[in-house]
Amino acid sequence: MKKKNILLPLLIGFFIIGCGYINQKPYGLIQKAGTPEHTPTWNYGGWIVARGSVHNHTTYSDGNLSPEELIQNARNQGIAVLAITDHREGSICIGKHQLICGNMGGVDSKKVGYEKYWEHITRLAKETTDPVILPGFEVAPHMWNEGYFPYLSIKASHWHFTTYGIDDIKVYENMPARAMMLMKPEQDPTAQPFVEFVDYITANGGMVFQAHPESFEYERYFDLVYLLAAAPVHLTDKLDNLTGVAILPEGINVVGKPGGEWDKALASYMVGIRKTPLWAWGEADFHLAPEGKLYNAATLFYLKSLDRAEVYNAMRTGRMVAISGEAFQESYVSEFSVSDAGPAQEKIMLGQTAVLSGPPVVRFSLSKEVPLSEARLIRNGKVVYSGKGCNFEFKDSEAFAKKSPVYYRVELIGEGPQEYGNTTRLITNPIFINWK
Repeated sequence: MKKKNILLPLLIGFFIIGCGYINQKPYGLIQKAGTPEHTPTWNYGGWIVARGSVHNHTTYSDGNLSPEELIQNARNQGIAVLAITDHREGSICIGKHQLICGNMGGVDSKKVGYEKYWEHITRLAKETTDPVILPGFEVAPHMWNEGYFPYLSIKASHWHFTTYGIDDIKVYENMPARAMMLMKPEQDPTAQPFVEFVDYITANGGMVFQAHPESFEYERYFDLVYLLAAAPVHLTDKLDNLTGVAILPEGINVVGKPGGEWDKALASYMVGIRKTPLWAWGEADFHLAPEGKLYNAATLFYLKSLDRAEVYNAMRTGRMVAISGEAFQESYVSEFSVSDAGPAQEKIMLGQTAVLSGPPVVRFSLSKEVPLSEARLIRNGKVVYSGKGCNFEFKDSEAFAKKSPVYYRVELIGEGPQEYGNTTRLITNPIFINWK
């Protein structure tokens, strides 16, 4: 009897206060700026290097800017590629009869609905080229009830993924993403529901990026309902069809460190377990103006033309560099190449595979010198070169002696802040090496 008396107010509390996201009041008109805060694009060596802001929210979920105001904000801040990814979760219910539901403030609701959101965002994407708009969603595919005592505990409400590259809204309406939890407490389902979600989106032609993989968000409501995130870093290398992971700003301590979950996923690709590499990028996770910045962490896309199809191509092939911190905002990678005899034919080889017959020579440079605490060249998850300069050259005789498949990636650690979620870094995607 005692448990039943406690259970009822817990469920009522869940129903009344909801859980998760809060719809914000609109911020108001964003005035057009005369000059952008930062350079949106650079033309370099046949490439368009475009500053991108991915993972952003509007008043359709828990942002305080309308889609139109978010677009103007992007222009003001110097964003050439803007992803709009509002939360999918409209309400989460407990029990198969859905008598007890918590408002999550997302698109999948009677107030909004998939079609209303999608029509608006995709229309803007067709009408707007400055910036290039990527329509998408942020999805929590699976959350579950871990128990009631001493409080109702909801697990994985912040295990989020952003999706891109799908045109048919029916694909989203039918995706395997949970909107109901069982009344009875459940055990941890391991990676399976997340595998099913990623596989479904990619099988339908889309791309999936893991958001804030080291998020330690934890919320409680009047000691009645607790939302437990518990950082889903364990998922990163277990989702074989995952397109990428947000390495910045909340992925550097576990996922992005040398030998971390990202390197484990790349190693799986090298030995044939994964069919495709796992790419890294930087995400803004923008919600609120004026304090939020769309370049909190940004992605530099290396493009042949400034349009959505070419941005998607860069996302699929790893032609991306993640940056975070003011020090890196006005610089870009002007060379990241590997060759075995003289200069490489291409200075930008992000995501490519080179076939060599001699010791690899890795060359790296930035367009602009940035003060560093360390520059790292990482081979197969281990630091093989460390220095202080933004420009370096490294001959890897050890890799040639072993002649095992390898990959190289570069991480620059600036002199600015290095706190969790607020770091000054630049991280490239890898170059892969095979041997003749």
